[in-house]
Amino acid sequence: MIRAQEGILDFAAIRQINWDVHLGDLVTAYGKLQCKHHGPGHPDGWLFVLHSIQVDELWSLHHEGTVFSYTDATDSTRDAPSVKGSWVLPPSSKAGAVNKYTNMVVLDGFNACKYYFSSSGGANCLRGEQCHFWHGQPEDFKENRRLWMAKRIEQRAKAAHLAGDNGDPHSKIDKAQRSRIFCDWLVESLGEGCLAAGTGVVDVAGGKGDIPIQLWIQRGIPTTLIDPRPMKLGKYNRKLVAKAEFTKGRKMSPQLLRCLDDETLKLHTELFTDCSVLVGMHLDEATEAIVDAALTLGKPFAIVPCCVMSRVFPDRQCQDGTPVDTYDTFIRYLLEKHPSIQREFLPFAGRNQVLYLFDYSKEPDQSSDEVQPAST
Repeated sequence: MIRAQEGILDFAAIRQINWDVHLGDLVTAYGKLQCKHHGPGHPDGWLFVLHSIQVDELWSLHHEGTVFSYTDATDSTRDAPSVKGSWVLPPSSKAGAVNKYTNMVVLDGFNACKYYFSSSGGANCLRGEQCHFWHGQPEDFKENRRLWMAKRIEQRAKAAHLAGDNGDPHSKIDKAQRSRIFCDWLVESLGEGCLAAGTGVVDVAGGKGDIPIQLWIQRGIPTTLIDPRPMKLGKYNRKLVAKAEFTKGRKMSPQLLRCLDDETLKLHTELFTDCSVLVGMHLDEATEAIVDAALTLGKPFAIVPCCVMSRVFPDRQCQDGTPVDTYDTFIRYLLEKHPSIQREFLPFAGRNQVLYLFDYSKEPDQSSDEVQPAST
């Protein structure tokens, strides 16, 4: 865990370290080792104050195609004093104050160790008895872990709940159904006739084919996928395509193996100028591109943003100069592109906020002028 400290490491530097350092990399850490005195009856501890990190050797450079495994690291610490003996360890006497952390699961009045309870037998906590988070009694491990898991699921559901979303986080549909829900919303908002007009719907960066399945295979609404990666249908979707081809003679919709950029717009002018709407679900790098393309063409669009991709786009800024490095600032950045862009929340788990612009002549939605931070 790396924490920001004034005059030593700021949040930007920590974010850069997270980008530069990967599991398995060999690094040299520069900093200062400080002794922490815990008072009478308790052994002193040590804290390494990090100043900077230098990557000496990339894991990927010498292990191409091989994913780093925790196995060797875990084996090498098995005999360390702090974890010697059983993996299930007695409670720590230094389980920090409950109100010190905002994302901690509390058990028996103490902050529970997420590394200890997230693994079978507590093997992931390498600090053992030196850990200042709560481990509980060894004989209660199974029951405490069950309670921790239940509370963690509850906590994550609340954390994923976005400000402005009035839906009950506990009633959200599983995210595996998000494409179906998004397409249901499109049909309800625009109607099948409108969506099928011209060259139909253009789906950007939907490599799994979920949206074409829902719109074309299930409803007969023409849909074209734009994605540089070949479409990769899951087993269930392949069955739907086979059934549609057998019963309706309807084969899978076409795909352009391209990114959405100016060249693609020029090469396929008719497709884009005559399409009914541009859509995208959790489309990562292509999120801003679809908004810009739609605004340039004056076409309706609907997107469900997810990843901010601040490393790929480090120069993005909101109109007031705020860096676009969080989900909230990303939503704000996109809303600032046109005063008539609206937003709505769909009833599935995870990032479920849809930004859309269907009518360019519609008065701006005042509720979209300010984006409140998401609850955490």
